[in-house]
Amino acid sequence: MPLHLSWEQLRAAWTELGAKDPLWAVATRNDKREGKWEPEEFLQTGERDVARYHDLLKRNAGSPAEFDHILDFGCGVGRMSLAWSRRARRVTGVDISPGMIAKGQEFARNAPNVELHLHEARDLRCFEDGRFDLVFSHICLQHIPWALTAGYLREFARICLSGGWVVFQLPSRPLSQLSWLAAIRKKIVDRLPFGLDRAYRNWKYGCPVLFEMYFVPSENVIESAKQAGLSELHREPDQSAGASIESFIYIFRKP
Repeated sequence: MPLHLSWEQLRAAWTELGAKDPLWAVATRNDKREGKWEPEEFLQTGERDVARYHDLLKRNAGSPAEFDHILDFGCGVGRMSLAWSRRARRVTGVDISPGMIAKGQEFARNAPNVELHLHEARDLRCFEDGRFDLVFSHICLQHIPWALTAGYLREFARICLSGGWVVFQLPSRPLSQLSWLAAIRKKIVDRLPFGLDRAYRNWKYGCPVLFEMYFVPSENVIESAKQAGLSELHREPDQSAGASIESFIYIFRKP
């Protein structure tokens, strides 16, 4: 297997994860494997995370108490979309996993201002320019190779309304030797033949599917956003990718 997932491998991985254990695939706590997440407890984690983001936006970026139309990119089962729906007139979520979208639509059946859609394209041309006043993504871009993420960042800028915000999280580097050792072990496992890589992961983690994590130096993120026409307003450390990983929340605005 190559060190970086192809688009087809990325789609296949998240299709399998969405079918096998969609809530755990979003919030990967060891004690919640095999369907052990209670829906109410799970969705409350989305409310907690969105409350933090909204507070950051209000304090550091002059955002409103209520948005008009939010895009939740990589929405999964709608954990964050539902929380944003209490802070926006409309929320549109897109995700690559059919199983996650199906589960999300079930969660959102009583939320008339939330629409969740399967999205399997490498771009966002399904949305016109300037459609959203907030383009948002959390713990999604970290699983996408930077070459694809950089393209999505350009698309985020295009579909963001002038005066709107683009907000996301990305890890920049491992902090500990343990993280580097894990990366080396993963490379070795990736090269195992005859399906032994899947067997090892299933034995070790209870899931045969590869969870790829991509690290992007913050200066690369900021430069790409600048080239896309976005202005940085705020950046702060975030531990969503794990305590042993340096990660940031980025807040940009489209002039």
